[in-house]
Amino acid sequence: MNLKTQIITFLFSIIFGFIFTFLISIIYKNKLFNIILSFIIVILSALLYFIILLNLNNAIIHPYYILAFIIGFFLEYCLKKILKKIVLLIKK
Repeated sequence: MNLKTQIITFLFSIIFGFIFTFLISIIYKNKLFNIILSFIIVILSALLYFIILLNLNNAIIHPYYILAFIIGFFLEYCLKKILKKIVLLIKK
């Protein structure tokens, strides 16, 4: 696999982790079907991730793609906390 494909896949994994965390946080605000919706979103997200990986790099998964996904997960979490603090400061 060439370097360009690896970089694109790495960036995609970060962005996908960011989007995945955002979707899960939206679902947890709805308490009614929490478990069922979470399960469906996780399954569909995993399928979408592998389909896109199949198009990007023949679905080759390296450990650093999983690390990039986790980085995207924490990046969204930290960004959400920072935005909440900014909104609270603006409201005061």
